[in-house]
Amino acid sequence: MTPPGDSAAPLDKRALRAEVRARRAARTPEERFAAASALAVRVGAIPEIAALVEAGEGCVAAYASMPVEPGTGALRSLLALSGVRVLLPVIRDDGGLDWAWDSDELETRPGSMPVPEPGGEVVGSGAAALVDQACRVLLLPATAVDPAGHRLGQGGGFYDRLLSGLPSVLVGGPLRVAVVHDDEVLPAVPHEPHDRRVDAVLTPTAYRRLRG
Repeated sequence: MTPPGDSAAPLDKRALRAEVRARRAARTPEERFAAASALAVRVGAIPEIAALVEAGEGCVAAYASMPVEPGTGALRSLLALSGVRVLLPVIRDDGGLDWAWDSDELETRPGSMPVPEPGGEVVGSGAAALVDQACRVLLLPATAVDPAGHRLGQGGGFYDRLLSGLPSVLVGGPLRVAVVHDDEVLPAVPHEPHDRRVDAVLTPTAYRRLRG
């Protein structure tokens, strides 16, 4: 029973995260490779990214995936080969996100979340860095997403804090695209008032605008 005044959403979120993580952990190396390769092809279906690739320049913010997440290594390499620069997050001790350019030198800091991070110089912090670098698209991790744009993250709140200060795509901010497996696009995702929605979802087989 949920205590008076408490929302059931956190419990629902924990249960859904556990379910999705178990499915991800059960995927074979071959399935993970296939998903990562398909994402690298499918990322070109995002019109804003297609425009950057055609121009051979510009900036996209992404992330270096953890082993069980949908793999982003191939799509990051493809963007770089196309002349598109990729920013990756560096988690600060206060829970904020700094940004550094993607490179072959990724590291996982001892005692931190097992998130691969770029080892180069930080070029900016938070939402302001993405605006300053004129990033057109923000590819962000998710555990699940629904058609209304509600996103279930890993529970750290890093991206909700980032999105709270990021201009909407309607006023020049980057398009917010959650990256998940196909079976992680659900009819509904538990959410709370402070959760920030995304504009679109990218899976190995599809790109879909969710709202706006």
